[in-house]
Amino acid sequence: MEYAQARLQARYGAHPGEAQWRQLGAHRDFVAYLAAARAMPFADWLVGIDDGAGPHEIEQALRRFWRKTVAEVARWLPAEWAPAARWVATLSDLPALAHRERGETLPKGVELDGRLAALAGNKANLEQWQACWVRLWPQDGEADHGELQQFCSRLRQHLADFTLHDASTAWEVRRALRGRMACAFRRAALQPAAAFLFLLLLALDLERLRADLLLRAVRRRRLP
Repeated sequence: MEYAQARLQARYGAHPGEAQWRQLGAHRDFVAYLAAARAMPFADWLVGIDDGAGPHEIEQALRRFWRKTVAEVARWLPAEWAPAARWVATLSDLPALAHRERGETLPKGVELDGRLAALAGNKANLEQWQACWVRLWPQDGEADHGELQQFCSRLRQHLADFTLHDASTAWEVRRALRGRMACAFRRAALQPAAAFLFLLLLALDLERLRADLLLRAVRRRRLP
């Protein structure tokens, strides 16, 4: 885990801080926001998003970056933990899978990960996804399971609490979660849980970036 921890720590250290988020938020125009983001640690996250990008291009680019990063993290980890890490890439497909199971046409450009066949016949929800993920944990690594189980419990509690908030407080709740998970990431150094905490922190940052980009892209299209 020493190699993985060094890479995780370096990558996490390059994530934007709250001051940079506030600086970005001051740019109401899509092109100006994108230019400012490219000058920050977001640059690699924005590959495939140009000044004329619309919602579909933004979604596709961020999904590609997510999958690329998950694959990198899986390669850094000890081999026995790589399958569980690779499974995390499918997490971003759960909303689309639920969409399809309702008999609705998938949005343009959305292609589901073939590994989600493991959920066939089941509800496309986080509980089913997590059950598949846990089965991929190495059986001889039980000493490493405790921190991951706590991580799962904390995340389930957050999701339950999150439904009680409206749009006016939702982002504050997310930011509070990120703060707690950042502390947990530091505590989990040299444990497999550190990799999954890192990926959660990345997912939260991508969620925030996605919201900012989509809001500005849609607003631009509505302007006369």
